[in-house]
Amino acid sequence: MTEPTPDLDTPLHAQLRAATKLPHHVLDHHPLLAPLLRPDPRLDDYAAALAALHGVYAVAEAAMLDFLASRPDLFDYAARRKLPALEADLVALGHPGRPVTMAGETLPPPANVGELVGMLYTIEGSTRGGRFIYKQLRQGLGDAAPLGFFAGYGDASDQRWQEFWQFATDRCPPEEFADAVRTAVHLFGVIKSHLDRCHAVEG
Repeated sequence: MTEPTPDLDTPLHAQLRAATKLPHHVLDHHPLLAPLLRPDPRLDDYAAALAALHGVYAVAEAAMLDFLASRPDLFDYAARRKLPALEADLVALGHPGRPVTMAGETLPPPANVGELVGMLYTIEGSTRGGRFIYKQLRQGLGDAAPLGFFAGYGDASDQRWQEFWQFATDRCPPEEFADAVRTAVHLFGVIKSHLDRCHAVEG
């Protein structure tokens, strides 16, 4: 029997999950991402999705690392960076990253631990969900397709998710829960706006 994950039945997780349920559903069905879960995904659709996501991760990771530079012992995100794998996949596909255009949205560095948790919840949760996309892409595109980004942490994915929630539970004070929720919802909105713009260019 596996150990329960630290996020179960905590007020912080309940608030984040409730607030992001709808925007999460919207992203799952976005026209740039939905094709990746089809039984017969196309390499062109995969490349377009990665190129669009490049802009999001370039900005989000820079913001989190900027905050953590002054608090290096708080959380080790450097070991979790997704951008190098994403860029390696794009190089292998011969597809450049989409220029970063956030449709007027801003993504400053977190101002406190709550805001950091909100960003991490969105990014780390996407990585966890990316494992489902990875399996579909691997089945549909074959082993030759570069899938480093969606492979995430591989077999360590559940452990990394538990470690994130242990950090959030231990270090995010209740008075910053609202900051975490607001930041997560904002980041979902930034991602959607960016994907919308990229999809318009692709169209």
